[in-house]
Amino acid sequence: MARIYQVDGKKGARWYLDYHAKGRRVRKRIGNSKRLAELALADVQVKLERKEAGFAVKDRPLPAFIEEYLQYAQANKAKKSYERDVLTLKHFTGIVEADKLSGVTATKLEAYKARRREDGAKPATLNRELNTIKAMFNKAVAWGALTENPARTVKKLRESRRQIRYLSKEEARALLAAADAHMKPVIETFLLTGLRRGELIHLTWADIDFKNKILSVQAKGDWQPKDYETRHIPMTPRLAEVLTNQPRGDGSFVFMNRQRQSLDPDVLSHDFLKLVRSRGIKGASVHTLRHSFASHLVMSGADLYTVQKLLGHSSIKTTEIYAHLAPDYLKAAMQRLTF
Repeated sequence: MARIYQVDGKKGARWYLDYHAKGRRVRKRIGNSKRLAELALADVQVKLERKEAGFAVKDRPLPAFIEEYLQYAQANKAKKSYERDVLTLKHFTGIVEADKLSGVTATKLEAYKARRREDGAKPATLNRELNTIKAMFNKAVAWGALTENPARTVKKLRESRRQIRYLSKEEARALLAAADAHMKPVIETFLLTGLRRGELIHLTWADIDFKNKILSVQAKGDWQPKDYETRHIPMTPRLAEVLTNQPRGDGSFVFMNRQRQSLDPDVLSHDFLKLVRSRGIKGASVHTLRHSFASHLVMSGADLYTVQKLLGHSSIKTTEIYAHLAPDYLKAAMQRLTF
């Protein structure tokens, strides 16, 4: 809606134009001519109808904006996500030639895709890079430096469905039987929760509600879970038993190393690989335990939405990598349909 109105002042009556565009209110002084105000009103009404009314953008030097975006990413994203953004935008500036933000076009971004493919980047890697680039230009629009995102029409590459490696129940039992008193509760907790490595390392006693049998994944200190999402995982009787038997010591973390210090992710991965190799188990890593949790849940009849929530996936698309393990779940759902 747009309107004109008159305000009396010391220098006589003045006409003003008042309208809303893109969620913001705009008021402009036109002058002392009603006719001029009416023309301005007619002009803005046409622009509003065509969705052309807006605000003058302030084009920015591309290098300066990238630096500003990385400062934002460092303050608002997990460390690994920020580091990935830094690497992506290093590739980006090395390929895309533009002095200003407005100089980046969809054509140049398609050329970037082609060049990265020539350099050997896999589709999954390139798609993550495109996510970063699109996110940066979305911020450019939100911060008033661009009118639209040049990456909006740039499509991702098709990714081949990767084979999910998960432990069979026999392999899981063999690992637990071979693990020492330090590694066994760690492995069993991974298998019974589907936690990511960083989530288990930063698990504290404050995250464990033994009364209600709930384990929470939540932010603390300078650590944030992926996507900054808090989630709650119901504890099985066996998981409650494992955690109850875990020595508390003086620290707040549930799992500590043999020197009673917080776990080092690289050391944890190294110790796990040493263990699986000792049992002749191939192709397994710490992350395989998370896949094992999800895979066996699906095979036991859990629906994908439930698995998504337990794993903390932001998109059901990610969880669908386990769908092939439940070939009858669509059929079973249809069998419950009655009128």
